[in-house]
Order: sequence, then structure tokens, then C-alpha cells
Amino acid sequence: MKNTHTYIHETHTIWANDGEVHIKDEKNTITFNARNLLRDLDSMLYFAIREVNKENKDLKDRLKETIKTL
Repeated sequence: MKNTHTYIHETHTIWANDGEVHIKDEKNTITFNARNLLRDLDSMLYFAIREVNKENKDLKDRLKETIKTL
């Protein structure tokens, strides 16, 4: 199986169905098993917040507020 790399610049649509979470941009859809995605969210948030720290403190603060509401 050939490995491919999909770059998502902006997400257009996010939805969940049948135990899966789907993220769509203008060309591609990425589908995650919801249970496995939940297990990976800790690492995904860590890396995303670390990168945002480098670029944009304001966005980081908004992400933190969003997480608090969950």
C-alpha cells in the first residue's frame, strides 16, 4: 500500500457518523475511528498547541478556552 501525505490547510466540514469522525477540505476527506481519535487527541492537542505557541498566542488562548468548555 502506497503511503500518501494529505495536507489540510483549512477544514471545510467536520461531522460524525457510525462511530467515525470525518474531516473534509476542498479536495479530501479524512476519516478517523472515533474511539482511536479520542485516544490520540492528547498528543494532537499537545503538538498543535506547541506549534501555535510559536506562531500565535491569541489563538492558543482561544483553544484553551474551548477545551475548558468541554
